Amino acid sequence: MSDGPSDALVPAGAASPNSPQLQALLGRWAAGKVTLKELKGYTDDELYAIAHTGYFFLMQGKNQEAKTLFEGLVAIDPRNDYYYRALGVIFHKLGDAERAIKQFSYALQVNPKSAAAWVNRAEVHLSLGRTADAGNDLRKALEVVTPREPQLARKARALLGVVTRRK
Repeated sequence: MSDGPSDALVPAGAASPNSPQLQALLGRWAAGKVTLKELKGYTDDELYAIAHTGYFFLMQGKNQEAKTLFEGLVAIDPRNDYYYRALGVIFHKLGDAERAIKQFSYALQVNPKSAAAWVNRAEVHLSLGRTADAGNDLRKALEVVTPREPQLARKARALLGVVTRRK
């Protein structure tokens, strides 16, 4: 017997929308305890394939297409700082510095040890003339940068030199 008209929309073999298991999982998702990635069972490889496409769009100047993909990725896997960083770059390219800063800040909430996010946010602050904020972010980047990121460390030091000379 059918639980209602919505059952006709449920694929064969899928849990009924009224099943206790699905309701519990949806409740955990609504409470922020489960991501859509976990709910739908997406793998990192699947999501990175989409991110790779978004990156190519960005490199081709197709900023709106890249933005759409990365916004979707953030919705599916909000615990991945790379997706927020990509959105920060996109918003900065689109001329929306404040939204770029917000995206880099979200990336830092997810991963405070992301030297790239600290440097990226500092660059946006610099573009707005906020040298004190840029300096703080660059100093933080130098605290967390790893030996495997020598180019990022050089960039942070160089930008910090610019910030100190501007004071």
